[in-house]
Amino acid sequence: MPQREYELTYKGKTPESSVLSIEPTALTLMKSFCGKKNGWANLLVSGDNLHGLAALVAAKKKGRIKCADGSPGARLIYIDPPFATNLEFRGKQRQKAYKDKIIGAEFVEFIRARLILLREILTEDGSIFVHLDWKKAHYIKVVMDEVFGEENFLNDIIWSYGGRGAKAIAGQFSRNHDIILWYKLGGKHIFNQLSIEKRVHKKGSGFKKDEEGRWFKTSPRGDYTDESIRALAKEGRIYKTKNGSIRIKYFLREDGDYLIEDKLVGDVWDDIPDAMHLSESEKTGYPTQKPEALLSRIISAASKPGDIVLDAFAGAGTTPCAAEKLGRRWVGMDSGALAVHTIEKRILTIKDSKQIENPKKKYGRPPAAFDVLGVDCGCAGHETQTPEIKCKYLIDDNTGECVVRIERFSSPGSASGKEALSAVALDLDFNGEVFNFSSFHTREELEEREFEIRFPIDAVKGKVMLVFADIYGNEKWFMGELV
Repeated sequence: MPQREYELTYKGKTPESSVLSIEPTALTLMKSFCGKKNGWANLLVSGDNLHGLAALVAAKKKGRIKCADGSPGARLIYIDPPFATNLEFRGKQRQKAYKDKIIGAEFVEFIRARLILLREILTEDGSIFVHLDWKKAHYIKVVMDEVFGEENFLNDIIWSYGGRGAKAIAGQFSRNHDIILWYKLGGKHIFNQLSIEKRVHKKGSGFKKDEEGRWFKTSPRGDYTDESIRALAKEGRIYKTKNGSIRIKYFLREDGDYLIEDKLVGDVWDDIPDAMHLSESEKTGYPTQKPEALLSRIISAASKPGDIVLDAFAGAGTTPCAAEKLGRRWVGMDSGALAVHTIEKRILTIKDSKQIENPKKKYGRPPAAFDVLGVDCGCAGHETQTPEIKCKYLIDDNTGECVVRIERFSSPGSASGKEALSAVALDLDFNGEVFNFSSFHTREELEEREFEIRFPIDAVKGKVMLVFADIYGNEKWFMGELV
């Protein structure tokens, strides 16, 4: 490789060729959602994302990773990696989420290695967003200049979320923003210009009203030709100032005492509050959760319906959820059990994200993700086998609760007994079409409760669907009426 004009040098920096030679192995779980449709099933990958990304690189080379239009690779990548805080993060019930203990040069190399693999996964017209804060964003900017090319840098987006005032003794301005670096791979890239609605009270707005009663704002003529000005004049869109200058009219919508102005989204996003201000329905309890509005904006701006969106640090699952709702294909990766459980729960609560074709059928696992990819990922999951479960169902007359007691559990994988159980989900009013969570229980919770699941009798509104998942992604579905 020719020597660059300048680059970031640090201890432990490995040759790019070494990163690209990483074997696509050592995944602990790969799982698919929505079933295989048009050659694709959305993927949730649990395990070391370095090896998972290597698997995706190999899969792309084999033509297994394609957007709906046939473009190989992911059109959009968003990552919200650890921020080198040297902290340990836990969920709202003190569950272990992840450790952010990689700091200094080790952190820079940790991110760089993954950026190299992510670059290989992008489509030719794809782009990547990297979400960081003030501590390491400037280092990673230099790294991304090396990996993607300085000429492919698009935006340094400031997400100014506010709401955290600085103390008088802090000795510095308050830190109320994150930094999102946006790079394209090269050449053309997908960009859908977005606008937001700005509401302004009519009184004192400074906007004008024409003879037809329409409110408008104006902008300079700019490079409009005389022919264009004549055409705009026929539409009533020309405004002449007192000194005869021509300005262009832009009409505003009305809503009672307010005017609504469509304002183009720029590189400072100050209209999306942080997770502290999320609605209760959106909160997951996962630390460092990002708002869905933030990811919806990114996905809407840099991809099309049917495009693959990849998040290699999926965390609370905001990217997969936003992608699912916007009609994109998606891949989510995370190494934490809490993250995987959180994502499973969020995805399954989205209407139509997991259809049930025949509610009387004993459901097994959807098509294995590594079969979709055509890559040997080292998983222990099985396509045709499902876990075997024996449960006792009873009513506790003393408490007025339904009880599901898991007496025996066995998995087709290598782990034995209840050690292989990952989670159990319940829908207490299953409509035969879409699974809606009533409760979700991890293995750790079940072990503390001696593998009993309890819920009030009056919480059961109809048919009860139970989904048992093992640590390899295999599932078993049971449906019945417990009362």
